Amino acid sequence: MNLKNSRVYVIGAGSVGSALAVALRRCGVRIEGVFSRRAISADLLKKKVRAKVSGTFAEISFGEKFSDTESGIVIIAVPDDAVTDVARQIALLHRDYRSFVFFHTSGTLASTALEPLRKRGAAVGSFHPLQTFLKKNGETASFKGIWIAVEGDRRAREVGKFLAKKIGARLFSVDSQLKKFYHIAAVFASNYFVTLLSAVETLGAQAKLPKRKIIEIFEPLIIQTLNNVKQYGAASALTGPIKRGDIRTIQKHLEALSGKKNRHILTLYAALGRETLLLAKQLKIRRISSFGGKK
Repeated sequence: MNLKNSRVYVIGAGSVGSALAVALRRCGVRIEGVFSRRAISADLLKKKVRAKVSGTFAEISFGEKFSDTESGIVIIAVPDDAVTDVARQIALLHRDYRSFVFFHTSGTLASTALEPLRKRGAAVGSFHPLQTFLKKNGETASFKGIWIAVEGDRRAREVGKFLAKKIGARLFSVDSQLKKFYHIAAVFASNYFVTLLSAVETLGAQAKLPKRKIIEIFEPLIIQTLNNVKQYGAASALTGPIKRGDIRTIQKHLEALSGKKNRHILTLYAALGRETLLLAKQLKIRRISSFGGKK
């Protein structure tokens, strides 16, 4: 598919929509229009990517009828709960979308969330970049080397492959029925990882470590742990008191966290400890059945 003969529209000017629009424009892809919940957000992104039109969701328009050599590519980058509503709204604009390919960028929803558009003849798919994006660095966000999960109609998958290659990303297919598990894994890899690092910051501060250097101090440990998991797998990379069967150390940790100030961290520590026990069993480490904590 030749993107030079395609009109590309981005619906949603949040972190993901902005990053994709900027990355595509940087690679020479013309962005025809940008639409967002707030007009000011759409207008700002329009200026960044030099789009022709912008507006709110209520103003979504794909212009006049396309020529025989043109096609439309629409990226719907809105919160999960809004995807189907936006699809229904767009489906009412025209009766014939056979020259269109629609994507949403949700990590958990399947392409069936765009069924109203499929019924109008469009090819639909999901295009989920497996990366974390902040609105503040949307203009500099790079897709080079990251993975993008795609599923949906054959034509949509082909266009998704082309888009991914254009921005330097790598593509893999995910089963629409199993996509929720893929996204849960992503939540653990990113969101919950941030939560764990927040606990590191909290406990490091209680240990009187320099506040601005806490993460820097633990960074070599974090990086080496990740490298070990990549090379040997999670179970074989496990170290620490649970693997060693060091019950006294664990008890001291639980006692230290038993105060009111750290009760939320105690709950997290105990939950992760029980899960770590299951991991340790894969290596036939002796069982520590007394793991727990005061509530």
